[in-house]
Amino acid sequence: MYLDERSNLILQEILGNPEISNVQLEEKFQLSRRQVSYSLTKINDWLESNNFPKIKRTSTGKFIVNPNIIDLFTENIDHPSKKSSYIPSEKERAKFILLMLLSSSEELSLIHFVYALKVSKNTVLRDIKAAQYMIKDYQLEIVYSRIHGYELSGSEWNKRKLLIELLQDAFKNYESEWYLLKYLEIPKTEIEHLKKLMEKVEDKLQLKFSDERVRLLQYTIAILYRRVRRGDVIDDFYHIHYEELSDTKEFEAAEIIIQELGPVPKTERLFITLQLLTANVLYSQILTDQELPQLRHAIMECLKEFERKAIVELKDKEEFLDKLMLHMKPAYYRIKYHLTTNYKMIEKVSDEFEAIHYIVKDSLKPLEEYINCPIPEEEIAFFTILIGGHLLNSGKTIHKKKKAVVVCPNGVSISNLMENSLRDLFPEFYFYDAFSIREFQQLDIETDLIFSAVPIQTDKKLFIVKGLMTDFEKFQLRQRVMKEIFGLNTNVINVDQLISVIGRHAKIHEMKALERDLQEYFAFQISKEEEKKSPGYHLADLINLETITIKENVDGWHDAIELAAQPLLIKGSITEKYIDMVKELYPSVAEHIVLGRNIAIPHASPEDGVNRVGMSLLKINEGIPLENGKKLHLIVIIAAVDKNQHLNALLQLMKLASTDEIVDKIISANHQSDIFEIINRFSR
Repeated sequence: MYLDERSNLILQEILGNPEISNVQLEEKFQLSRRQVSYSLTKINDWLESNNFPKIKRTSTGKFIVNPNIIDLFTENIDHPSKKSSYIPSEKERAKFILLMLLSSSEELSLIHFVYALKVSKNTVLRDIKAAQYMIKDYQLEIVYSRIHGYELSGSEWNKRKLLIELLQDAFKNYESEWYLLKYLEIPKTEIEHLKKLMEKVEDKLQLKFSDERVRLLQYTIAILYRRVRRGDVIDDFYHIHYEELSDTKEFEAAEIIIQELGPVPKTERLFITLQLLTANVLYSQILTDQELPQLRHAIMECLKEFERKAIVELKDKEEFLDKLMLHMKPAYYRIKYHLTTNYKMIEKVSDEFEAIHYIVKDSLKPLEEYINCPIPEEEIAFFTILIGGHLLNSGKTIHKKKKAVVVCPNGVSISNLMENSLRDLFPEFYFYDAFSIREFQQLDIETDLIFSAVPIQTDKKLFIVKGLMTDFEKFQLRQRVMKEIFGLNTNVINVDQLISVIGRHAKIHEMKALERDLQEYFAFQISKEEEKKSPGYHLADLINLETITIKENVDGWHDAIELAAQPLLIKGSITEKYIDMVKELYPSVAEHIVLGRNIAIPHASPEDGVNRVGMSLLKINEGIPLENGKKLHLIVIIAAVDKNQHLNALLQLMKLASTDEIVDKIISANHQSDIFEIINRFSR
C-alpha cells in the first residue's frame, strides 16, 4: 500500500501542527469535508500497514500523534518501509523524467521510463507531454530519434538552470533523495565523496554553506561531470565574465574539486565557480567585501535610502551590513547571471512585512545601478526578509529560563528570521543562535526543546515550525508549546463551559460531535479574525479631522513646516524641539522627502521630541514654488516613535502619493472633511 500525494501532504501538516482542525485542513488544501475524512482514513490504514500507531482524535477534535510516527520522517533514507510507501504524482514523474534526461549517461527510450517509474507506456507518454509544458519557458524541447532516443534540445546554459531548479524542488520533499539516487542512478558512495569534497572547499573558503546548498552542490557537480563526459559542455561563453570570476577565492577552491574528479574545460570550471559563489552561506570567518568593495557601498546606500523612506533608524548598521554581505555576495552573482530561483516561502513575505517590502523595493536603486540589471522580485522579497528580521531582533538576554534551539537547513536569512520570530513569540525561553542541521548533529547542545523547519532525530521535545508563519499559526504554535512544556491550556474558548450552558437550555443528542464542531468553529473564527488584523495604524487613523490644516498661502518652507506640525504639537504628540529639528534638517525642500510629485514628508528621529506616533497634513492652495518650476501643495509631518507603528500608514501614504487622481482630488478639496473622506476611503 502507498500513500498518495494529497494524504502525504495532510500527514505532514498534522505532524507539524497536531492542533489543526478539520475545517482548517479543508481551507488550507481546498478540499471538501469528505475528501479530508477519506485522506485521514487512508493515512491511518497506511500507518497500520507499516506497523505504526494510528493517529487518534480527542473529544475536542484535536489530533493525538504518537511520537514514533515522527521517526517515519527522520530515519535514514534506506528504511525499507519508505521505498514502497510513496508513489510520485504525475507532476513529480514529469520532473523526474527531466532529471533523468539531464543526468543519464546512456540513451533513454520509452522502456527506460516505464521501468524506472513503474507505470504504463501511455502514462509515460502523458508525463512526457507534461514535462514538455514545464520547460517551455527555458526555450528547451524534448525530442526523440531512433538513434539517440529521448533527449533535451536547446542551450546548455538553460539546461543547467533547469537542472538546478529541479534539484532544488526535489529536495523540498523528504523522500526525494532516495528517489534521486534511484532514478538518476548515482551511487551513494559518490554523493558521500562529494560531501567530503564540499567540506574541503568550505575549509579553503573559511566559511560554511547552508545544509541545503551542500546537498545541491553534491548532485549538481555529480551530474555536471556526467554531462561533460557525454560532451555536453557550456559553449555560450558570453554568459560568464572570465575576469570577474577567475579573480575570486571560489575559482581557486574549484581546483579542489577538479583535482579529485578530473579536468574540465575552462567554461565548466567557471560554472563550478559560479555555483560556489551563488551558494547561501551560514557564516564566514573573513569579510566578504574584500572582493566586491563597491557592493558594500551600494548596499549601504540602499539601507540609508530605506531609513529615509521608512523613517526608521537601523540599529547596529555596520554589524548588520556584515551579515547582509553574507547574503548579498551570492545574490550579486545570482542576479547578474540570471540564476535566481523561486523561494518557496517568499509567498508569505507580503503578509508578514507588507509595508517593509514596498519600501525596500523602492530603496534598491543603488544596488540595481551597481549590478546594472533589474533585481528579480524573489531577490527583493529575500532582501525584505533580511531587513524584517533585523527589525524584529530585540536583542534581549534571558537568564534562568528553559533553553531552546532553532534548527534550519536554509541560509542565514531564513534561520535568523525564524529565530527572531520565535524569540518574540516565546519570551519565556532562552534561545541559542540558530544552527544548521549539520552543526546541530555535530554539537552536544544542552537544551530543553527544539524548533526545527524539518523533522530531525533527537530525544528532546521537537516542534516542527515553518520559516514564516501567519499570526494564527503563531497562535496555534504557542498554544501547543505552552501546553506540552508547561502543561498550560491557553485556549481562548472553554468549550466544556459553553456546552454546559447549552445543556441548561437545550437537549444535546451528540455530545462528542457537538464538542468537535464547536472546537473547529471557534478555531476557524479565531483564524479569520487573526488574518483580518492589520499591522499598525491605517493612514486615516493618523491623518484625520484634527490633524488636517488648509491654508491659502504660506510665508515660505519653514513657515509651512510650523503650520503643518501645529496639530501634532497641540495634541502633545511632538514637542517644539521636534519642529526645530525638522527645520534644521531641511532648510529647503529636499528631493528625497517628496513622495510622488506633490507630497513632502519632512521628519526627524524619535529622540528629537516625539511623544507618540502621529501624522498631520497641511494643504497649501497656492503652493510653494520648487526649483524645477513646479509647486508643492501638500506637506505631511510624520512623528515616529519606533520602527514599526507608523509603517503601515506610511505605506498607504506612499501608495496614495503614486496615485495622481487621488492627489489631485485632495488638492482640489475645499474642506477638511472632504480631504479626510478621500483619505479614509483610500486607506480602508
